Amino acid sequence: MSESSDGRVLFDVSTAMRWTGPPVGIVRAQRELALWAHGNVPNVAFVFFDAERQAYCEVLGDVRRFLRGEAGLDTLGLTNPAAPGKRRTDRIPALLRPALLWLGQPRRAALNQLERIRLHTSRAWLARAADKLQRAIMSRKYRAIMVRDDNTRRPFLPYEMAVGPRFPLRRNDILICAGSGWGHTNIEALQDLRLREGVRMVLLCYDLIPLLWPQFYRKRDVDLFRSYMHRALATADRIIVTSRRTHDDCRTYCAQHQIPVANILVAPLGFDVRIESAPAAALPGDLKSGQFVLMVSTIEPRKGHRLLYRVWQRLVADGAVQANGFKLVFAGRLGWMVDELLAEIRSATAVADRMRIITDADDELLSALYEGAAFCVYPSAYEGYGLPVIEAFAHGKAMLVSTGGALPELVGDLSPCLDPTDEDAWYGAMKQWIECPQTRKPFEEAVQRRFRHPTWSEAAAIFFSQAIAGREP
Repeated sequence: MSESSDGRVLFDVSTAMRWTGPPVGIVRAQRELALWAHGNVPNVAFVFFDAERQAYCEVLGDVRRFLRGEAGLDTLGLTNPAAPGKRRTDRIPALLRPALLWLGQPRRAALNQLERIRLHTSRAWLARAADKLQRAIMSRKYRAIMVRDDNTRRPFLPYEMAVGPRFPLRRNDILICAGSGWGHTNIEALQDLRLREGVRMVLLCYDLIPLLWPQFYRKRDVDLFRSYMHRALATADRIIVTSRRTHDDCRTYCAQHQIPVANILVAPLGFDVRIESAPAAALPGDLKSGQFVLMVSTIEPRKGHRLLYRVWQRLVADGAVQANGFKLVFAGRLGWMVDELLAEIRSATAVADRMRIITDADDELLSALYEGAAFCVYPSAYEGYGLPVIEAFAHGKAMLVSTGGALPELVGDLSPCLDPTDEDAWYGAMKQWIECPQTRKPFEEAVQRRFRHPTWSEAAAIFFSQAIAGREP
């Protein structure tokens, strides 16, 4: 890609660096865009928002270790970037904070200090000793972050080893904000940078769902998102969205709330079909290939898990599930406001052996689940895009999808789209696809024959062509 000026492209990787665990949604998109930029965008720099200094700082070393999940960032004791001073630890003087963290979180503080020793020392015996001590005190949570599947170590870098000094900004630098800025930056500070330093801001807006459907979120999260997005939409010199539906939502919402907005452009997200050289992951022992229905998504109220649970209860009650040996699989991390639903599922003895919840699937297991599923379902109330639909299609699976938001844009005529509030419609369609596999066969054949979606490389090229085009010299 040719450069349009002598200025720089600054890519904010705060969200990607703060994330631990398998990447999902926004994290995956930000990582893929940043990785492409690393190899294809001239004069690109990667920055991290420092909450103490309320400024962007330089990322030390090779940023790709974070983008590829090869290293993690220890955020122990860091100030809340979006709302500094709100947490109790933020109010502790900086000099006293390390000692109090040892009292409040001794395990993590010990792991953090040992990691400094392990990564800094030139003495192999000392590095081995630090590793041995860490492994002895790791909880399951920290083992998942710090130890790879092959039992080798994944660096979990203390903050000062990953984030350096304040990054000097220049007029007409382009700042790319493609993460969860409402939780990982401070929009007032970004507005000040834009006005004071002449930085130009490009905002990747995935959707406005917390503002359009606030009932699916906790009030404090809606308030935080609203405060950020109202300012970000008005501040950005260019807004990029991932679907026509989100484009229209942004235009309508901003008009209703008198928010002045810049140019809004549409660029798709990408998806890469990975060809694995290693043997595919095995399905969990209680699942049989071709005999389960798969729903991939964070488990949260908007996604439609409760509707599927009610439908599944009906299918179990009428014997359709047992007669065909089927199970329903929810694959996704646990989100918010779902404790009651999960408790109901766990206590429902009638469906207990006919449902499976998998909250820790890595990419290999997720691919095996897609490959093994009879078909997939996605009854989300509303989506700004819908990567699980793309993933299912990429694995050649027929799918029952809702009419919510941008989903019909992605689906086209490749799968039926159902009203996410119509339980009877979902019950009828799932029953038919379970009992009569030939009824879903035409959709499988259409997906396998005609589905085409931009790769991440193609999608990133489109995104950056729109993000930096027309930059002022």
